[in-house]
Amino acid sequence: MGVLTSFTIKKLEKQLAYERNVLRDLSYRELCRRVRTYWQQYIIVSEIIETICIDIAIEAYLLGAHYSRFTYYGESIETVKIRCINEYKQLIHELYEHMDLCTDGMYDTCIRYVDTWWKEGIEKGLRRQRLRLK
Repeated sequence: MGVLTSFTIKKLEKQLAYERNVLRDLSYRELCRRVRTYWQQYIIVSEIIETICIDIAIEAYLLGAHYSRFTYYGESIETVKIRCINEYKQLIHELYEHMDLCTDGMYDTCIRYVDTWWKEGIEKGLRRQRLRLK
């Protein structure tokens, strides 16, 4: 008899390996610098806010990189965004909940922030697809 393996475990391992490889393109120092420069014009950035923004930026970046394969096969960015709209909106609402405690009316700013990182993830993932990197 052969060894039984679970496809869900293999799928999770493959996803984690892909995310590790994609995150190699993202510098932590650059990420911190961009978070501070983006949010300084709206609020005073504390360490807690910076950590939350970094987490959301990484999640949006990974989401964009994951869905970039659809762009590689010819779909427009708007169509790809519709594919992942639930996760995309979840990130926006999560960020807005934390930012709303600091300042009211930050929803549009949160949308732009998540969209910026999502599009960067799309671009990096598309580049990896074109270079045939794993």
